[in-house]
Amino acid sequence: MRTATLSGLAAGLLSQYAVAETQASSPTFDWTTIKPSTSLEYTSCYSGFKCAKLSVPLDWLNNSTSVNGTSRVSLAIIALPATVNESDPSFGGTIITNPGGPGGSGVQFLLEAGEILQKSADGNKHYEILSFDPRGVAYSEPKADCFNNQFSRDYNLIELRSMGPLDSGLSVVSRQKSLFGSFGSLCASGSEIHAYMSTASVARDMVEIVDKIDELRKSNGTASTKLHARGGARRVQQREKKDVARIQYWGFSYGTLLGNSFASQFPGRVGRVLLEGVVDAPDYFAGLWSKSLQDSQADLGTFYTFCYEARSNCTLYQSSDSSAADIQHRVEALLTSLDEAPAQYVTGNSIELITRTDLINIIFSGLYQPQIYFPMVAGVLAEAMQGNFTSVYQTLGVPSASTFCPSTAPTTYTWENDALFAVGCSDAAPQTNLTSKEFVSYVGELKSQSTDFAAYWAQIRLACTGWRVRPKYRFTGPFTTPAADASNVAGKPSAPLMFLSSKYDPVTPHINAVNMAKLHPGSGVLLQNSSGHGTLYSPGKCRDAYVRKYFETGEVPATGTVCQPDCKPFQDCPEEASTIVKRGLGSAKPEWPIRRRGPLDIM
Repeated sequence: MRTATLSGLAAGLLSQYAVAETQASSPTFDWTTIKPSTSLEYTSCYSGFKCAKLSVPLDWLNNSTSVNGTSRVSLAIIALPATVNESDPSFGGTIITNPGGPGGSGVQFLLEAGEILQKSADGNKHYEILSFDPRGVAYSEPKADCFNNQFSRDYNLIELRSMGPLDSGLSVVSRQKSLFGSFGSLCASGSEIHAYMSTASVARDMVEIVDKIDELRKSNGTASTKLHARGGARRVQQREKKDVARIQYWGFSYGTLLGNSFASQFPGRVGRVLLEGVVDAPDYFAGLWSKSLQDSQADLGTFYTFCYEARSNCTLYQSSDSSAADIQHRVEALLTSLDEAPAQYVTGNSIELITRTDLINIIFSGLYQPQIYFPMVAGVLAEAMQGNFTSVYQTLGVPSASTFCPSTAPTTYTWENDALFAVGCSDAAPQTNLTSKEFVSYVGELKSQSTDFAAYWAQIRLACTGWRVRPKYRFTGPFTTPAADASNVAGKPSAPLMFLSSKYDPVTPHINAVNMAKLHPGSGVLLQNSSGHGTLYSPGKCRDAYVRKYFETGEVPATGTVCQPDCKPFQDCPEEASTIVKRGLGSAKPEWPIRRRGPLDIM
């Protein structure tokens, strides 16, 4: 029987204190100094970025013109300017990006990864990179915060922890299901924004952002180089007379679902759409979350393989090891011992139990970005084998009384789970009639895909059984686009979609990219032979070349194209240190604990 442990999603959020410390050491900006506007009115922010608040209708199906009150939504927008002036012939326009989540902050993502994205995309053309906090998220308003009280939120997460993982049986499922029902009631009685956070609404917001970028460029006299106009002066002139502004987009994880929805809802607004770490759209909108873990155990296998190949560069390696299986057996023995007898931990006047699931959560988080986190995960496991659980304890984020003085109001973005469920459960078919016994069977189905990570993943769907708010605007397909036409024909994409994935992805298996590409005529799939969620943080010059060609020309990779990464985890990689620095971590060493993320978030 599994011991009472911190649930997977709660584990991510209870590490918020480390996240807050990281954010505090990053460049800051006071978003309250910006007044929302129906046009893009940028002001300098952070260091080398520009920020704005765009006012959009709360309800796109009942387009209110009121600028004041809750009939409008204020979207926090951030942009990294191109490395050339917008009047320069090599300026390629704006690439809009989304990190996933649902509920991931585009502002934080661009601060961390904007330069990486720009470096990957820039070639003959140079791009502005833009992102935004979707409705209810982080700096956008109204907020999707159901609690608005950090003490209450943390107490709720501690309750979840005490119940144990969802693969422990019917009793645990029933208790967690009831608690999520209470959470759903709390959110239903809160801000009206929860009914307007669907992917369909956010996709429509992106149309508005694209139009406002176009409007700004026209007013600045740089319209001839504005959004992804291709093929020389003649085509630019044709675009100005006949065509609407079109998006250039690079979406990750849930951001691929957003991009897929945008392209399917507004195919005539597609210039370039690159989707990386691909979500299966029909499965997501059915609310099943059952096409995510197919490659997670294989991804875990690469951890042991890379560790063995790295020899002494991996702290788990022992000179007597004859294969990666030797390392795996030691880790599994550690996990089994914690399952049978949780480790005792004392710090100051606090006591804690360290359990199998605590370590499983750390391992699973590390699978998202192996190049960065595999060495750290190996170090934590090696310490644990020696009886040192300090690093594990730090991931629990056990709150202290001083955190809530003088106020219990959240001071950083801690309602990401609220946003996750507001989007994911609203997008999904209703799950409220799912019984606890049926859910136990569902957990069993997920365990057939991933024995180690099913309990974590199952909690997403369980939360939706208690979610009561239904969206005002919902798009569920069909997920397809007409054949692309480079001459910018109305109603057709200017280029086919491009899909990108790693070979072993813990939550968006490569087969998802293949299946989604089949729904979009002419699209192409690029596979990078690496592990991890997407490829962004696994350097690859081959991958970058295809990304640049796609944004510049609209050309997609040929069927079966595979790129090799430039380096492997545990090994020296010239790009790795600069990549980590550009993530906004302030040094060549990534932060610990691994920062919280949404289940479909690239960060």
